[in-house]
Amino acid sequence: MHCASCVGRIESALGKVPGVSLAVVDLLSGRARVRLSDPSLAVERLVGAVAGAGYEAQPAKNADLFGLEELVDAEQAERAASLADLTRRLAVAVAVAVPVAALSMADVAFPGRDALFLVLTAGVLAFSGRDILASGARAAGRLAPDMNTLVALGTSSAFLTSAAATLFPHLFHVPGGHAPVYYEAAVVIVALVLLGRFLEERAKGKAGEAIRALARLGARKARLVRPDGDVEVPLERVRSGDLLRVLPGEKVPTDGVLVEGSTAVDEALVTGESIPVEKVPGDPLLGATVNGNGSIVMKATRVGKETALAQVVKLVRQAQATKAPVQRLVDEVAAVFVPVVVVLALLSFAGWFFLGPEPKLLRALLAATSVLLVACPCALGLATPTALVVGTGRGAELGLLLRDAGVLEKAARVTAVVFDKTGTLTAGRPAVTALRPAEGVTEETLLATLASLETGSEHPLAKAVLEAARARGLGFERARDVAAVPGGGVTGTVNGNPALAGSEAFLAARGVTVPPELLDAGGDGTLVLLAVSGRTLGAVVLTDPVKLHAREVLGDLAARGLSLHILSGDRPGAVAAAARAAGIPEANVAARLSPAEKAERVKALRAKGEVVAMVGDGINDAPALSAADLGIAIGTGTDVARAASDVTLVGGALSGVGMALDLSKATLGNVRQNLFLAFVYNVVLIPVAAGALYPVTGWTLNPMLASFAMAASSVSVVSNALRLRRFGK
Repeated sequence: MHCASCVGRIESALGKVPGVSLAVVDLLSGRARVRLSDPSLAVERLVGAVAGAGYEAQPAKNADLFGLEELVDAEQAERAASLADLTRRLAVAVAVAVPVAALSMADVAFPGRDALFLVLTAGVLAFSGRDILASGARAAGRLAPDMNTLVALGTSSAFLTSAAATLFPHLFHVPGGHAPVYYEAAVVIVALVLLGRFLEERAKGKAGEAIRALARLGARKARLVRPDGDVEVPLERVRSGDLLRVLPGEKVPTDGVLVEGSTAVDEALVTGESIPVEKVPGDPLLGATVNGNGSIVMKATRVGKETALAQVVKLVRQAQATKAPVQRLVDEVAAVFVPVVVVLALLSFAGWFFLGPEPKLLRALLAATSVLLVACPCALGLATPTALVVGTGRGAELGLLLRDAGVLEKAARVTAVVFDKTGTLTAGRPAVTALRPAEGVTEETLLATLASLETGSEHPLAKAVLEAARARGLGFERARDVAAVPGGGVTGTVNGNPALAGSEAFLAARGVTVPPELLDAGGDGTLVLLAVSGRTLGAVVLTDPVKLHAREVLGDLAARGLSLHILSGDRPGAVAAAARAAGIPEANVAARLSPAEKAERVKALRAKGEVVAMVGDGINDAPALSAADLGIAIGTGTDVARAASDVTLVGGALSGVGMALDLSKATLGNVRQNLFLAFVYNVVLIPVAAGALYPVTGWTLNPMLASFAMAASSVSVVSNALRLRRFGK
């Protein structure tokens, strides 16, 4: 497939197969999703329908999670080979087009020039333009001419007319000289068309990145617990019910339940939980999460394509099979434009051949060729990808990465912005936000003593305490006899006195009574209590703080009339606190959502008529990013979120959200301007090329000028797109 016309033709062919209720074809990924009203319909019927439309198809491989990476790698390798071939053909076309066009436009003559141009142009058409000519001929043979048909007819007419003038000049004798040649028209057109396709193919190469990144998140091996010792095996050999050992720092290999030991698991990538979740026997575990500070044994309950990670892969893969709405305009216009141009070219030939002055045959051929060349839709093919390339380049300079033009049409009409919490609105890591010392204890003593006890610990809460102590310039020594209790807290000796820190239950189990006023200090954060020699010294509150300037940025978005929402997998209290700090209405807040539930909430907003932009950073946000009209990923988040989104904020600053919307509007506006410029030449010059002005002024448009006008339309499109480089200045 090369353009939106191809997509429409394949969708139409599939839709006509009895038993098919819906067919959606994605140009970027080269995939068709077909919904069947008759489940017994053989896939061969669908393949045959695509073949009947002039294309090739094969059933998609139904790989599970283990085979997805290999499948996507194979697809990417095939696309890379195709792009390499296209690059070679483009290089040859440009290498010939530049000197031939320059010498022709300058009217430089030398012995054997036309014969040399004939050989060079024939080589370009045979090597660089073979797919264009073949595709155009097939479309014409099906009585469904497309843009390739126009290109094929225009280049063939220019070449054959010029070849006849070179080899048989007496057939085109013109008083005072020989018939002119227009080889430059043929080679320039091929080069411009291939340039447009090159830009499109580079965009298509992005289609498999999200799936590949998702597949790589999971573990590759697992440690089976056996009576005679643990055995490391490939993950695909794990079955439901198997016992698996997971060491500290390792990825949980698959979904299951904890049966032995206790630990804290980092679930940020899967659930959005900002602080590691304490796990004890009986608690569920999710594959691809990271085990913390305890060696545990788990029982596998879901493996392969049944795991939470595999379900996220499935959701993203389905959501990627979408169409670019802005291309539908090109598709609809091309369906009418191409046949009309062919008819006009034939009418021009007939009019000049039967009614024109001598030499009738030459004038008829030149008029028909001029119509085909001036109408050649090179600029139309460049309109969208050129604006996108310039827009994405300017966006990159501003810290914004645009994926493609697929949602630009709706981006200009965004009415609601949905934020993930952890790592998006917030920093994504715990920080000390409050100190509550007991009576007679200073904040410095409380923090320094706790830091002494936490020194050397790799737990995220311990790191936050140490960072806070160092930020205040506090001095502290490492405690002795330190012992971490998974799921509880830590004990040790500070300055010769027994000390312990952790939750209320952890202290109570060791005979320490905590004053009630300290228990109320936590609010929506995590409370770490400290006791020395049986006396509670105070409490340290840790939360995931809202990013700097978040309230200011969201206030600007609200001032534009956008509704603001939070969808998070974190605890309700933490999500509510972040919403208050950022200025998001309580009614627009939802917590403890799975990735699928986030996507469903986004779809529900769209069903209400909202045009939704989703802002997220983790694997748990990938389905929602894909389900939204505009997916915006925080660049400091995961590769999965970035690959599944339409816009990536490289620096992670929330101010990029408004800028991304503005850049999207500017880019879409530029695309529309380019489409106008692409057609205005045709509207004005097709009648001139056909000879409409000849009876009045004696003017005609020869193929050289027609090809120049066609090139000028492409130059105007590119020049207009370059204006986007001034965006934000």
